[in-house]
Amino acid sequence: MTIGETAPTSAASSESTNTDTVDADTVDTGTGTGSTTTSTARPAGSGAGAGAGRPQNPVRVLELHGQAQHYAWGSATAIPDLLGVPPDGEPVAELWLGTHPQAPAEVVDPAEIGGVAAARLSPQRRASDLGARRAAADLVGELPFLLKVLAADKALSLQVHPDLDQARSGFEADEAAGLPAADPRRRYRDRNHKPELIVALTPFRALAGIRAPAATLAIARGLGHPGLIAAFAPLATDPTGGATQVLRSLLTLPPQAGVDLAAGVVSAAERVSSDAPEELRRAADLVRLLAATHPGDVGIAAALLLNDVTLAPGEGLFQPARLLHAYVQGVGIEIMATSDNVLRGGLTPKHIDVDELLRILDPRPTGAPVLRPRTLASSPGGLLRCWEVPVEDFVLREAVCTGGPVAVSNPSILLAVEGQVEITGSDGAGASLEPLTLRRGCSALVTGPATVVLTGTGRVFAAGSPTPV
Repeated sequence: MTIGETAPTSAASSESTNTDTVDADTVDTGTGTGSTTTSTARPAGSGAGAGAGRPQNPVRVLELHGQAQHYAWGSATAIPDLLGVPPDGEPVAELWLGTHPQAPAEVVDPAEIGGVAAARLSPQRRASDLGARRAAADLVGELPFLLKVLAADKALSLQVHPDLDQARSGFEADEAAGLPAADPRRRYRDRNHKPELIVALTPFRALAGIRAPAATLAIARGLGHPGLIAAFAPLATDPTGGATQVLRSLLTLPPQAGVDLAAGVVSAAERVSSDAPEELRRAADLVRLLAATHPGDVGIAAALLLNDVTLAPGEGLFQPARLLHAYVQGVGIEIMATSDNVLRGGLTPKHIDVDELLRILDPRPTGAPVLRPRTLASSPGGLLRCWEVPVEDFVLREAVCTGGPVAVSNPSILLAVEGQVEITGSDGAGASLEPLTLRRGCSALVTGPATVVLTGTGRVFAAGSPTPV
């Protein structure tokens, strides 16, 4: 069976939820050491397609269709280009590939259309034959992770995610307070943590982790704005925890005072000369970029607290619990634990619960947790690589095929971002999988534990759980 003639998506209007045990090199692109934060994950489900209530049926590889999310910060062209569909001018911020109830992916199941391979049908029949589609969760249950393509033209909000204990206690507190799920004051939508990993497909700019106080203070002095210098003063007296005081003072300013401070910082950034130190020039560039999309937002000042990094294609950025971060611009593959728990801290019109944000924040300076991939296997036909993260919810690998074969054990979701590959392989009992051809922009669901073998030329991301059945 072949897929890829067209890679349609279905739209969802919900708000965004918003990353094999191997070693990976941690790159410290800020000052301080690379993050070694760990978190204890909830039981993650095991193996490919492992989710709650997964039926014990023969393992199959099926064409998977994700749902597009049209948030205002998204690129109008990047995801349509990947999918091979013409852009319509509307931003397409994310493509969700998983079983998240807000935007569940669907499979094309030949068994539901009389055994006829979906790609052999005309596009008209494929679009109209509703019986050909079924929810991926019907076959694999609820996956413990969500895979995304993320394409940011504008900066996302500054945000923090809770650890598992914080999520559980916070959810119970919101429940006890009687806050409805749709209430903007609701902080916790579920009981899970939300660690994330993003791998850059293009140069990808992001803010992650509290920058070394000396570097932040130097930037404030270089910009020369008195209000900013005063706001950042706690970093000098309390290098370990001063970021908490800085954020509280910024986020509790009267609205007009916050607008005035943001405007003053932008004016100061405009005066930075081309021969200024590189870190100051980069900070001024960040301020101008944020001001263009978030004018008057005091988060422009708060963003200067964070390490500012640009990932090269192939580098990853891990966002553990309690780390303040924001994606600024670029296209990447993101994988995260299935959760909607986000505490925002600026660059957003949405509700900010300052007390709760600062309660779960880790204010200690740290380097940005950037990861380079580790090669797991290599041959003349290609290589398999991985970005190691210290959570049990997901594992993300990439097969780079230069002819193949490249074997991947127990993936749940496969996503081709370049070229064309054929998927073959066998399940845990040794039964052969029905072949499937995957083209750029297309994805597949593996319904149970299996070793898939990829041949052809292309790049395929493989998302799964670390522990197979």
